[in-house]
Amino acid sequence: MTGPEADPPEGTEDALRGSTARVVEQLGCQIVEGGKPRDHHLTVDAVTQEFEVTRPMAREALQSLHQKGLVNLQPRIGATVQALERWDLLDPDVIAWRLEVAPDSQMRSLTELREVIEPRAARLAAESRSAEICHDLTSHARTLLALSQDPDFAQPREGAAIRQRFRDVDAAFHRTLLAGSRNELFVRLSYPVVMALNHRIDRNWAGALQEAMITPTRAVAGTDTVQSYPTRPEPIAMWLHMGLAYAIDQGLATAAEAFAEALLAEIRSGRLHDPGVRDRLRAGLDRFNTNGLPPAHRAGFQKAMSGLFHARRAPVVVMGVSGCGKSTVGRYLADSLRVPFEEGDSFHPRRNVRSMENRTPLDDRSRSPWLAALAGRMRAAGAEEGLVITCSALRRIYRELLRVARPDAFFVHLTIDRETATTRVESRKSHFMPAALVSSQFEDLEPLEDDEAGMTVDATLPVERIVAEVQTVLARRTRGR
Repeated sequence: MTGPEADPPEGTEDALRGSTARVVEQLGCQIVEGGKPRDHHLTVDAVTQEFEVTRPMAREALQSLHQKGLVNLQPRIGATVQALERWDLLDPDVIAWRLEVAPDSQMRSLTELREVIEPRAARLAAESRSAEICHDLTSHARTLLALSQDPDFAQPREGAAIRQRFRDVDAAFHRTLLAGSRNELFVRLSYPVVMALNHRIDRNWAGALQEAMITPTRAVAGTDTVQSYPTRPEPIAMWLHMGLAYAIDQGLATAAEAFAEALLAEIRSGRLHDPGVRDRLRAGLDRFNTNGLPPAHRAGFQKAMSGLFHARRAPVVVMGVSGCGKSTVGRYLADSLRVPFEEGDSFHPRRNVRSMENRTPLDDRSRSPWLAALAGRMRAAGAEEGLVITCSALRRIYRELLRVARPDAFFVHLTIDRETATTRVESRKSHFMPAALVSSQFEDLEPLEDDEAGMTVDATLPVERIVAEVQTVLARRTRGR
């Protein structure tokens, strides 16, 4: 039997290398996060004292950071921290440090890099049409689809190995795509591309879903936002992988470029519905030979592409009393569904906010302009765009006013008891709704009735489970249309 490897003995070459790597990482992170700002002067003595290492190790660490462009080394002067534009931004360590310190901005930059190179790489791969590349791409695409459909994929423990396999195959797919371009510079960029893929997956899966109570998640912030990875890969993303692989196999350069562009647009909120992206994909599909797909996948591919261009997405209203978790669930649900999110409280006129701050409950008259504003936002949401919006929607008449704007609206009622809701509201910071008004909301509350389009979910369940249940019901409604 073999156990974990023991740490190398102190004083050995391996131990010194490990200590130097630790200094490089810690000092690099400090520079990236601004702890060591631009033009900050670093000396060997200062590094030796701060990190408790030998002078040779400190010199080696500064030399490593000099090679990465983070510092500039000069004889008898020491090291000076450089501006970001001087850094080697494609260095794997620099990318990793930036993902650690500022993940959203770094992911945006990496995704923009992918948007430039991957569609072009797809075109070049289709033009060269290497037999080996075509074989590997189509094989990877079929494997990704099969893994994404595995019943245990989203299970916390049972699915961990499946998700790891999916992560590895996805990385191999995109490395192969860049290799197929036969452009050595594109191939050189495969590492940052894979880092972007893996970070997005690892950040949200963390090896397995955590059975945690509801916690805040990042809000959807428009078409420039890189979406969180869903609990299970989106089917349309898997079919776009399939289309991209087989367009290259068929030598269709324009179609391959369009599939690659659409695949990247899918991870940006709303961008897959951009008219230009859709027009180019539609033109690519006109040339694409569906019979070139394996027989078992033809019907699924055609259905997915048809659904992409003809699907209607009903707005989802997350409702319930204050403290039930509307905002948290709404953001998480919108992120997972790839649709915009709107915080209903932000539509309140200022006089309503003042009333609540003064512990005065709202009545039908004061809620009227607020509901009208929410209805206007729902009306403005395109049939293909979709929307998740929060609204207490306590009484049926309020919900009917929203349905006038969008008759297809679907309501998700998060149920909670009065005591728990009050405790949650009391613990909130910087929100105008006081805990003293929670009881008045329970007095106004009229639960969803059997003839209303919607569902009821226990608000105390983990947010992942709530969203999974909502997604299941929405998918069932879509298939039933």
